[in-house]
Amino acid sequence: MKTALVTGASRGIGRATAVSLAKDGYSVAINFKANLNEARSTLAECNKHSEKNVLVQCDVSNEENVKEMLDVVKSHFGSLTVLVNNAGIFHEGDSHTNIDAFESIYRNNFLSCVLVTKYTLPLMKAGKIINVSSISGRLGQGRPKSIAYSAFKAAMDSYTKTLAKELAPKILVNAIAPGRVATDMWGNPDDKAKTELGEAHLIKRMIEPEEIADAVMFLVKNDAMCGEILTIDGGYGICGH
Repeated sequence: MKTALVTGASRGIGRATAVSLAKDGYSVAINFKANLNEARSTLAECNKHSEKNVLVQCDVSNEENVKEMLDVVKSHFGSLTVLVNNAGIFHEGDSHTNIDAFESIYRNNFLSCVLVTKYTLPLMKAGKIINVSSISGRLGQGRPKSIAYSAFKAAMDSYTKTLAKELAPKILVNAIAPGRVATDMWGNPDDKAKTELGEAHLIKRMIEPEEIADAVMFLVKNDAMCGEILTIDGGYGICGH
């Protein structure tokens, strides 16, 4: 049985990824933190395409919660073949002086990935781990109001590459670095806002969550990619930002 765990899967990139995995025949553990209704919607969509999908509520920044989540996944699936570390936040107070923002983003965007990976590995004899990073991590900098976000995405890129050396060839670790994706992290933009935000891309539009999910599926199916940060940014990174 093909099995996957997707963190932060109630909406946005996580939801699109969970549904794409289900369409490919995976049984998916759909992690969410608080929004049960949206998580149930993701589950219903996944159930149209595959069986034994399950909801797993968990704050992935809390180690005890993560341990309990993986116990549920183990009892439900027995093992895992794919992990997608997607959960994360954007802190409106992100700035170079806001230590609370740094600590929150560290726990939710970076440490969460480390924790979920730690407790997933005993369930993976072979498979794929895909971390959802950001073009800001690849560039090594971002907007001043996303200084902590950018810093910890850069840390995730380093973690991805170093972990890949440790786990290959049985488990292949890669990451995705999106540009501006039309999700609630960008305020669930309407058409006008999408156009304005998309101007930063050479493609002159925002990226859709399903396009990032397509990239995740490419890495799931590819057995030659290892330690790579696959950039899906609409040309943002070469615009001199």
